[in-house]
Amino acid sequence: MQQVKDLMCQELEVVAPDAHLHDVLRKMNRAGYRHIPVVANDKLVGIITDRDIRLAVNSPIIKEDTDLSREAVLDDIRVNDCMTPEPQCVTSDAPLNEVAELLSLSKFGAFPVVDDGNLVGMISYIDFLKHYAANP
Repeated sequence: MQQVKDLMCQELEVVAPDAHLHDVLRKMNRAGYRHIPVVANDKLVGIITDRDIRLAVNSPIIKEDTDLSREAVLDDIRVNDCMTPEPQCVTSDAPLNEVAELLSLSKFGAFPVVDDGNLVGMISYIDFLKHYAANP
């Protein structure tokens, strides 16, 4: 039976909770990711997605006196203002079929992979699509 460790991405970009959204967006664009784990003191504390960033730019988080240019807004908001704290995670030995079902039911794009409290990877629906496209 295939497990998460067989498909997960182990080369991760991570961000700190106090990072500015501008920095997160740069990392996402450079790496081609839509989800980035948020780590503090070597522990997973959240996840931030491209959707979180889009929603934050048009949200009540923005103060009334803020310059509303895209760059200014991205530099004014920090990750911990819009991340999902304590995200649902899976383990590297979880069966792939169960994780595929979780992704489908939750409508999440990815799950952090955590073993013994340590972030060891990410698994996304893209990982499943690439796998099944390569193995018809």
